[in-house]
Amino acid sequence: ALALSVDGILRMSSFLEALFRFLPLRVGRLVLLVSFVQNSLVMHAREATVGMRVPFIDAALWAASKIPEACDSQSHECNWAAAADAWRYTLANLHLGIRAAKHDERTQLPEDAVREIHDFVARLGHQDGMWFANWQQAAPTARDIIRSLQGWQAGSLPINVAQTNIGTRFPIFTGRSVVVPSDGNMASSVYLANGYTMPILGFGVWQIPADGTTYQSVRWALELGYRHIDTAQGYGNEHEVGQAIRDSGIPRADICLVTKLTAKAEYGIARQRFEQQLVALQVDYVDIYMLHSPGNSKEERQQAWRQLEELYDEGKIKALGVSNFNIELLKELLAFARIRPVYIQNKYSVYQPGGSAGWGGGDEALRESSLMEWLASEHIVMTGYSIIHPGHNGYLSPMEDPHVKAIALRLGRTPSQVLHRWLLQLGAAVIPRSTKYERIKENGDIFSFALPEPDMR
Repeated sequence: ALALSVDGILRMSSFLEALFRFLPLRVGRLVLLVSFVQNSLVMHAREATVGMRVPFIDAALWAASKIPEACDSQSHECNWAAAADAWRYTLANLHLGIRAAKHDERTQLPEDAVREIHDFVARLGHQDGMWFANWQQAAPTARDIIRSLQGWQAGSLPINVAQTNIGTRFPIFTGRSVVVPSDGNMASSVYLANGYTMPILGFGVWQIPADGTTYQSVRWALELGYRHIDTAQGYGNEHEVGQAIRDSGIPRADICLVTKLTAKAEYGIARQRFEQQLVALQVDYVDIYMLHSPGNSKEERQQAWRQLEELYDEGKIKALGVSNFNIELLKELLAFARIRPVYIQNKYSVYQPGGSAGWGGGDEALRESSLMEWLASEHIVMTGYSIIHPGHNGYLSPMEDPHVKAIALRLGRTPSQVLHRWLLQLGAAVIPRSTKYERIKENGDIFSFALPEPDMR
């Protein structure tokens, strides 16, 4: 096999994988074996590399420009958590940009100053109070470094990266695994741990007005091939979602309908609220139902979950989940749940993976354990929301990030498509939202390309 061309290897393994998908479930391990062989062959056979210029310095200058000058002093107008994140991102890119520069240019760059500021930031850690009290000591030097690089055109050497083009496998738990396709097929689904099949592309309706806009947006999404619609009690538009689904003519069984219990004060009467949501949605069951937040107390979470378990037993809910929970809260839930959650929906960002601490998600970068890895070990599938938006109260917008824009330009895609595809290839479902037909279409077109491994990093 190693004597074959790389393209030949890919065609052969893809053929075998497609063949196995038509075989019974018990041969699932063979599909995984094919995947292992495919990736192994590519790793050994594809030795060609490509020189790729990575915009480290551009990203550093951009990130620093987004930090308000109020954060250069002990100001209460500064969001110190956001400022700390942005400065860390700035300095990391500066460090990498200097390392990638040509040898004769490195002497002209402020490498020592960057290293000193980087060490200072490490001492401040992740406590907002430390940044408030001490960052003013380093802020002038940091700003001087940024100003000194404004006119410098990066002459960095290309970074050689392997030309692999294979996405990661989705973390499902039935013995078979789903490859995030790149053949244009929007219908790819994942098996949740309880056997329910969920499309990994959904359409979200958060902040879409219930003035006919939600109705039209959902109708467009369904016409374009979306088969997973995500709403919530708190969105105030469930009735328009339900009417759009009814008027679409698409069989109810073909649509994954997801909604949430939002009002914390109603956790004690979860069943009553759920029945009212069924009426608004004009359906007799929902596919995935979740607690929208941890609520106010463990007691309230237990009360709500017991009622959701009863509704699950009655067939009115096909799968149970939660939103904006961190690992500790999930562990607490698993300790008392009779019906385990198989789904979680958290804010996910290139800057704040796994969610933000303010919403219970926790910044994965600050933890010793990875939320995604932990979820996989517990057979819980994640959906990431608001991937294209800044972290909660953050200063950096992923859609404007020079790295994201460079990848999009190189692949002939949009920043939104790149970000959603990135999260898919990490092994999480996505629920983009828009009220514009062309944007809904664009966001759904994330199955006709793949991000190479270097771009995933």
